[in-house]
Amino acid sequence: MKNQQFSLLSWRTRNRLTLEDVADLSGVSVSMLSRVERGERCLSPRAKVLVAKRLGVKIRDLFPVEEVLNEEEATRGFGSSEPRDERNP
Repeated sequence: MKNQQFSLLSWRTRNRLTLEDVADLSGVSVSMLSRVERGERCLSPRAKVLVAKRLGVKIRDLFPVEEVLNEEEATRGFGSSEPRDERNP
């Protein structure tokens, strides 16, 4: 869990903001932000979206974002190992 939380701390310190500043801007409490930065808590995906939006940055600027599909997986249908033919669904 810790490795996933360092982006928020890095972004905050690069922008010379305090926890209080980020709490005021994001609507998340100082204590929760502190726990997130220390890797003790995680924000829900919805909360991450809201925080990023309120801070005016991309989610990936604050939190690690896993690629959901790699290029090969994106070209096939779900549950299928064969490439999907769009002409014959």
